[in-house]
Amino acid sequence: MTTDPIRKSITVPLEPARAFTLFTEGMDRWWPKDSHSLAAGEGAGDAARVRVEPREGGRVIETLPDGREAPWATVTTWQPGARFTLRWYVGRAEEEATEVDVSFTATEAGTRVDLTHSGFAALGAEAETMCAGYTTGWDHVLGTCFKGACTAVPA
Repeated sequence: MTTDPIRKSITVPLEPARAFTLFTEGMDRWWPKDSHSLAAGEGAGDAARVRVEPREGGRVIETLPDGREAPWATVTTWQPGARFTLRWYVGRAEEEATEVDVSFTATEAGTRVDLTHSGFAALGAEAETMCAGYTTGWDHVLGTCFKGACTAVPA
């Protein structure tokens, strides 16, 4: 069974505080709700909204097209401009949470964003399949959608 963490890194042309703010407060603007949401998975259309409650103990919440709210994750670490960590259980019971850690480090080119998704053993028999799906999913979410949003931000 695959339980190795998924690690993804990108460099974006923003300073860390701006990259962090766009990733968290601006998630609704760049997250691919048409393909990576509960609403899309249920064939209910695009999610109406995705938001992050900016604090430890806050949640990542999808608002479904009918107005219902579906929590995706709970914030366990909140260090504005530097790092945040989530207990990630989108579409699952909280007891089956994995961990997503995102850090923001200044570089000459802007900010290196490192994402580590771990804890797949919590998913039991589905761990390997879920890990494989998230491996390609994070390429799209982080490497295409978030990076694209960062390059579109005015200087």
